[in-house]
Amino acid sequence: MHDGTFINYFSPDTKAAFVGIGSELRGDDAVGVVIVKRLAELAKSVECPRFLFINGGSAPENVLGEIRAFQPEIIVFIDAAILGCEPGTVRLIDTSREKISGVSFCTHSLPLTIIADYIRQTVPCEILVIGIEPGDMGFRPDCVLTAPVAQAAETVINNIAAYIPQIRNRTA
Repeated sequence: MHDGTFINYFSPDTKAAFVGIGSELRGDDAVGVVIVKRLAELAKSVECPRFLFINGGSAPENVLGEIRAFQPEIIVFIDAAILGCEPGTVRLIDTSREKISGVSFCTHSLPLTIIADYIRQTVPCEILVIGIEPGDMGFRPDCVLTAPVAQAAETVINNIAAYIPQIRNRTA
């Protein structure tokens, strides 16, 4: 990731919601959804009450009620993002320090900047965005990521799992 870790933001005691965003029919645009589904599967058989994994799909505004009810300290949106880099490049954006308006997020109905601004008004929390440069966003109903984006997804999964003791050793 941009700095390699969540070390400045995240500890095992942090109450965090992870929201995967993207269309599962648009190739690499599904990367956020793929990551959150995998983390939810890893966490399924262990108790992780401080962590919420949500598939926001292509309409993340539809899960804002669930996020508000959970009252996280940190929300991490994970999405394909046009960063102007090589496919598979991962960038961690702290929205309190850096504007996300210069980053183009791919296929959702409301811009992530509007969603983040709304959340800030209703939930006192930090908002991070993990943006992953897509390679191919053409129609693909198989939800298969290109090789560099799949590799980036594994890196993100492992980085997040490293901060969740209950699933840290389940990522193998």
